[in-house]
Amino acid sequence: MRTKDDIWLSTDTPPRRDGQPGLFLDRDGVLVREVNYLKNKEDVALEPGAATLIRWAARRGFGLAAVTNQSGIARGRISWAEFEAVEAEIARLLEAEGAALDLVIACPFHPDFTPGYGPAHEHWRKPGPGLIEEAARRIGLDRAESWLVGDKASDIEAARRAGLKGAVHVLTGYGRAEREAALALAAPDFAVAAADDLDAAREIFEEVFATAAPPAAAEDR
Repeated sequence: MRTKDDIWLSTDTPPRRDGQPGLFLDRDGVLVREVNYLKNKEDVALEPGAATLIRWAARRGFGLAAVTNQSGIARGRISWAEFEAVEAEIARLLEAEGAALDLVIACPFHPDFTPGYGPAHEHWRKPGPGLIEEAARRIGLDRAESWLVGDKASDIEAARRAGLKGAVHVLTGYGRAEREAALALAAPDFAVAAADDLDAAREIFEEVFATAAPPAAAEDR
């Protein structure tokens, strides 16, 4: 569905995880292999380790959301119908591996292709914090205890601006070209960790949360 702000949601009623940490994932290059303007469901392939990471987080009761810029829509390279078909295929592939997201939230704006692009659009488009803030609000997540996994510096900056505890930058997707800029976004109140891939990212989270008692897993997972 699309909101009044033209932001796309996989569901208007995601499960509530009130007060729990969240794990936010970029889509292209993190959740799925980067193919540049993914428009055909036949081209969808999960990034290795994605389903394992999602299952790990779900067992701990974390909220799970994918937050994605989709400028291909503004550019006219991807239709909403094509985008939704791709999303359905991603969900199907995750389900086949025993994994599921609570919410996917997508921004279709681009400063060069969205008429009247301004501050409201900037708020939603990463590195703006809007997608993360809205996903956290709808699921009921504690942003101060939440993390993001991304391959671009804009993903990491969005996490910092949204008040997350930290982010893991991976070398999948555009990660190699973006590593230096991503790590430079670390701050005293915002951790940025480096990982080669999603399995390594999961190992970082296992260490980060090793001393915390796992929250009760939701019954609908």
